[in-house]
Amino acid sequence: MKALDGRVAIVTGASSGIGEATARRFAHEGATVVAIARRRERLEHLASECPRLTSFACDVIDHAALEQCVRQTVEQHGRIDVLVNNAGLSYYERHADSTLDHWRQTMAVNLEPYYVLAKLVAPHMIQQRYGRIVNVSSVQAIASEATVGAYAATKGAINAWTRTLAVDLAEYGILVNAVAPGCIRTEMSVINGVDETTTPDFLGWYVKRRKIPLARPGTADEVANVVLFLSSDQCAYITGHTLVVDGGLTITF
Repeated sequence: MKALDGRVAIVTGASSGIGEATARRFAHEGATVVAIARRRERLEHLASECPRLTSFACDVIDHAALEQCVRQTVEQHGRIDVLVNNAGLSYYERHADSTLDHWRQTMAVNLEPYYVLAKLVAPHMIQQRYGRIVNVSSVQAIASEATVGAYAATKGAINAWTRTLAVDLAEYGILVNAVAPGCIRTEMSVINGVDETTTPDFLGWYVKRRKIPLARPGTADEVANVVLFLSSDQCAYITGHTLVVDGGLTITF
């Protein structure tokens, strides 16, 4: 018996990183997966490798497309059991150099689609008296850097909203949790063409001096394993929680 046998899941930001790893893991564990991302070719390649996965190419800021995706999923599969809100972006800039346009874009991508998709799937989960919603947050909501103000603001909002939504939906058997990854080696760890998890500063501070106690960056698969648990029936008495996946980063000082 696989962890998600018979379940139907929607995963955003599924063309790379944590989203892709989660979509692959869900499909491996028996779920029917609807993978959302902008990059059509990558999604189609993913679908070709995972027979249980269907691609839906769109930008998450296109709310009408998200509504179409949810409608099609219910029409084709009859239910939605799991929603993983994962898509996101970040601008790396100090506050004095930041712009309102960048702030609004960050909110539009990192926050609004989470709300919109949860709003769309909740009625179906309420009707079936079952559901799992997992929101991908970040340790930047807990211990921030100077150059990610808008990004950190969205992640803090996600954590707070996750708690509220968990209380709101608990009576219907719907569990809502968040995952807060730390330094994970993905496309988002590449800044100005350099993977920040490979730089001398990172290796010296986070690895050699063990600012990350486990002395290495994490992988997308390691985060996907946690998302899988929170999305499965094995998670039955946890809701409104933000589970940190950071190798111990946020417990050091």
